[in-house]
Amino acid sequence: MDTSTVAAPRQSAANPLVGKTLRSAETPLRRQSPMVGLAVLWIALARLTLPANTSASEFAHPRLYFTTNDLSSLRADRFRGERKLVWRNLAQSADWCLTRTPRAKWIAPVSPDPRYENLYDRFYAIMGDLAITEHLTFAYALSGDAKYGEAARRWTLASCRAWQREADDHPDSGKAYAVSRLLKGVAVGYDAAFDRFTEAERAEIRDTLARVGRKYFTEWFNTPAIAGPGYHTHHAIVEWGSFGVVALALLGEVPEAQEWLDATTRKFEEQLLPNGLAPDGAQTEGATFWASTMQYRLFFMDPLRRVTGKNLFQTFEQQMNADLALASIAARKRSGLDEHHANVVLEPSYGQLDYYAPILLALAREYRRPIFQHLARWDESLGGIQHTRYVTPHGEELLFELGGYAYLWCDTSVRDQADEKKLSWHFPSADETYARVSWQPGDLLVGVRKGEVVIHAGGQAVVIEPGASPASTNLSFQNFSDERGTASIRYGNESGQFVSAELDRRAHKVILRRQQPGDWQWWCHDPPVRSGNTLKWKSGVSLRLRQGEFTAYDPAGHAPKLSVGNGLLDLLDPARRALPLIKIKPSPGGETELEIFFKP
Repeated sequence: MDTSTVAAPRQSAANPLVGKTLRSAETPLRRQSPMVGLAVLWIALARLTLPANTSASEFAHPRLYFTTNDLSSLRADRFRGERKLVWRNLAQSADWCLTRTPRAKWIAPVSPDPRYENLYDRFYAIMGDLAITEHLTFAYALSGDAKYGEAARRWTLASCRAWQREADDHPDSGKAYAVSRLLKGVAVGYDAAFDRFTEAERAEIRDTLARVGRKYFTEWFNTPAIAGPGYHTHHAIVEWGSFGVVALALLGEVPEAQEWLDATTRKFEEQLLPNGLAPDGAQTEGATFWASTMQYRLFFMDPLRRVTGKNLFQTFEQQMNADLALASIAARKRSGLDEHHANVVLEPSYGQLDYYAPILLALAREYRRPIFQHLARWDESLGGIQHTRYVTPHGEELLFELGGYAYLWCDTSVRDQADEKKLSWHFPSADETYARVSWQPGDLLVGVRKGEVVIHAGGQAVVIEPGASPASTNLSFQNFSDERGTASIRYGNESGQFVSAELDRRAHKVILRRQQPGDWQWWCHDPPVRSGNTLKWKSGVSLRLRQGEFTAYDPAGHAPKLSVGNGLLDLLDPARRALPLIKIKPSPGGETELEIFFKP
């Protein structure tokens, strides 16, 4: 993040969205903008001044993620192959979207906002509105079904009208993070459902995008702090990637769009792609931010190539690193809301495989990696809109639209094969280490971050530490090795305290050792059956306590609460439930040792 004192976003009490993973992430409708006439004049002038080598047809719609020529084959694929399965989920979510009512009233910024309630209401509201808008738009484009087309039209226009006053307010980090997503979603709706709008409605949408875009380019993107090299991580990629999509959608229609596109492309080439991830491929702000970093790269890079011919995928292949996904994806993603660590270890409930899989499909298409295709297909919800457990006290739900992109990026010509030989990774930049037994879904996998441990086996996390006690975050990386079928991970400190995991692939087991004062508490997903010093799960996983003593086992002892805004705002979790909590007293020497066995 930018460390200067200029008005660049940074994590602080006033900016809880910036650099902070979302863990435990008024005006009535109007018929037509008063700026429509001016917008139409801009379009005419822009078309008169197109470069000599540019034809008007290059600026036809749709243009961003497909063209009219692509629609016949895209629609036919709904009835065959892998896309048939993706379409089923996409259509099911689109039908849910049809039951929702577009927003009619703006949520204005409020100050003071001591618990960040207004901040998250606005953020989740924009995310939810535009996720539905984009999903309906893709459902229409990929099917031609008029019911989706009419809904996409209404939602795109409603999003413009409800949020148009964002052009009147001075940008800041909290606003830009949400408003940029508003701009992207409206631009996608405008482009992909273009034939559903009247010319007056198209002019209204262009006017809204141009007014908000102009405001944000002048007062945000073109400022030294945001345009400069220090601004290159998660917030930067979300904001710039979204702004680039708007520029591509308006190219040839709004005069400033070319300047916006040039600035965005330059930012991608010079800063966002070279520096957005650490050299080892991790995201230093958190692994969930790896996924959103990749999403917003793809959202821009894909249409950039289609509209302009500029191929950043080829130039920056090394920087499109997916090692973190290979390391941390543990099991299949079933339908419904997830727990933390459900199928991607060391990640919160909204950052699970449905958040990762569309990225892997895109990377498989670009770089022909069968392992990416293989892991992406572990997501049985591919194509659906992503619901989350993050709901504000006023009922604003955080939604993500990745379903349409999953359909578009699914390339069945890429082999589905677990051909990756590597089974363990160390990411020094994020202080994370992972080791897995195999590429079978649900097999043993260990993830350690700064001493925090998650062991996944049999399709669920069977050890999640910390539990009700503090994490071992005072430990730092000491050693990692992987040879002859055994991977060893150790974190410790100068006082001799440590946590270590030794994964034996041939014996299908992991030995977890811990040397720290006090009782050790950890939790898991599904309740095991206890018999003496052994815990057994229905999946076939067994855990044996080799050193230490079980002092408590409560099948419903851990009920994690979701909160945001530096813990100040508790959320309405629709899937909150009590989970098993285990407490162990160490041996007299202070050591605890567990053996976890699982053979698929």
